[in-house]
Amino acid sequence: MTTPNHLVIVCGHGIYLGGPQNGHDESEWLIEPYKKGETPTFMAHIKAGADVVNSDPRSVLVFSGAATRPETHLSEAKSYCNLALDNNYFPPTLVGSRVLLEERALDSYFNILFSLILYWRQHPSNHWPERITVVSHEFKRTRLVDGHCAAVGFPLDRVTFLGINPPSLKAEDQASNQLTLGQWEQDPHGASLDLLAKRQKRNIWGVSQALFLDKNEATKAGLEGQIRTSKDGSQTLLDYKGCIRPWAT
Repeated sequence: MTTPNHLVIVCGHGIYLGGPQNGHDESEWLIEPYKKGETPTFMAHIKAGADVVNSDPRSVLVFSGAATRPETHLSEAKSYCNLALDNNYFPPTLVGSRVLLEERALDSYFNILFSLILYWRQHPSNHWPERITVVSHEFKRTRLVDGHCAAVGFPLDRVTFLGINPPSLKAEDQASNQLTLGQWEQDPHGASLDLLAKRQKRNIWGVSQALFLDKNEATKAGLEGQIRTSKDGSQTLLDYKGCIRPWAT
């Protein structure tokens, strides 16, 4: 197998339940009311990630997103992979090797961070990706790249962003995103009570929000002393001057 060096992250925004239309009928999805009409865009995100993993033999595709609905234990990540398989976006043989499921992220910061850690954990050499590609909405580019990728310390000159917006995107949707972006500007790692509470509300099934299995694994990853632990056991990275993340070297 060719040594991977490219992490492709597709951020989850809904849960595909399966059905005869393979996701082309919105009734086959669990989505919030304000996302009505957006499922074709979610499918375009999945297809964009699949296109990269099909064209770049050194890429690893990660679908990222936890189970966030009381109706099902199915995660956003698993449902995206199911949709890709139902639509023949990539060969089933890639699943588990070059297509991975990150099933713990409850917001966009953790789409990035948990995916990086999963990539590292899944490779025998325990190396970090040389570059990443993030697939999400175009209007979230600033938050994901200049916000989250910068906050976790991944070099921005090694980040590619593939942005696909819903065709019916409204100005108020972008304004709402800017409000959220402002919260992240004040709190780049999402450790504030406000952003923590949002994750807790989404964590219907009590999925662990610790970055690593234990202190030994954090040390092996090169992140010992760089982790903040909240009262509920969830973790984010610490932010301090002079800190160099292992994936930045």
